[in-house]
Amino acid sequence: MFYNKVEVKAIILAVYNIESLGLNSSRILLKSIVWLCKQYETTKENLYLEKAMWHIYAYLELGYSYETGEREFNIVLEYLQLNRADIFPKREWEYKKITLTKANVNRLLGKWNPYFQSMKINDAVADIIKKVQDKEYGKYIYHCGKAIEECEENTLWEKTFILYVTKDEAILQDMNKSKYYMLKEIQHD
Repeated sequence: MFYNKVEVKAIILAVYNIESLGLNSSRILLKSIVWLCKQYETTKENLYLEKAMWHIYAYLELGYSYETGEREFNIVLEYLQLNRADIFPKREWEYKKITLTKANVNRLLGKWNPYFQSMKINDAVADIIKKVQDKEYGKYIYHCGKAIEECEENTLWEKTFILYVTKDEAILQDMNKSKYYMLKEIQHD
């Protein structure tokens, strides 16, 4: 109903490298949603709410948790008189929790092309684990296979994974399958 794939992808591309400028894409998206709501309050034009919904979808597709932006999202849903469960089914936007082990990360990455790759599979697994354990905040791309889609400086390979490490969580996104995995460190007692 409110999902527009082209618009959502455009928003994602717009915030794609914003971290390199020292900005946080999740905060930028949340501030955009707040701004769009204020514009709606001023003008009463539903177009602003529609754009706010696109920003919410982009936020979720980037792997950020619904709960983090829930307050802002609820304002948009309230204005549109929509129910969260109908628009954002929990199972669709919740990521699967995976324990951070070599075997689990290796399984998520799957079979790795031995010729076309950003790094060898064992190196990719070790790098992901290190970045999560050392809390190296940022966004990291791992890929293998041939490039299947290119747009300016962005490329989608046969297998493309993006690791997001923030203060609160580490998310591994499988771009090709549109799946998200929250990587949880093993808790030692």
